[in-house]
Amino acid sequence: MSETSPEHSATEQAVTVLMAVVPCGCDTARQILADTARAAGAALLETAEAVLALGGCRALPAALGTALQAAMDGARSAAAVPPATETSTRLLPDPQAIGRLLKRHRGLRRRALAAPHDPAVRKELDDTTYTLCILMGQRNASTALRSAELLVGAEWPGTTVRRRGRDARTERHGW
Repeated sequence: MSETSPEHSATEQAVTVLMAVVPCGCDTARQILADTARAAGAALLETAEAVLALGGCRALPAALGTALQAAMDGARSAAAVPPATETSTRLLPDPQAIGRLLKRHRGLRRRALAAPHDPAVRKELDDTTYTLCILMGQRNASTALRSAELLVGAEWPGTTVRRRGRDARTERHGW
């Protein structure tokens, strides 16, 4: 039986934390970690430990904090699937199924933050994130989550939801 090195363990836990916080898949979280280490001129282990320190509400060194924020912002704003040049009809997934998947994803994100050392939680979160991306037709997890929540009518903090039906007609025509 082989033991996991402390560097590998901290790195994998940091990947799990990033998957839950950003949100993103496993590969993107690894890329965020590597990009942060490179930009801050820090070792991967030091960067992973800094990410894990976020859970304990400890301040990060300035260079690591800036590099981590830039890498996370970059992952969140990665380009979505470009719109088709031709007019086409796209089938949308069942809103109830998407609602169940969103609920599962939220629960897994909480579990990942509570137990970043658990590889089963990390794998399940990665699978659920990938499924959301596929069903919503998006390459970026943040965009897929946003699209899914819009589909099921969930509100995002700081946004307003337009009313449908008669109220929407009244707003549109000013009646």
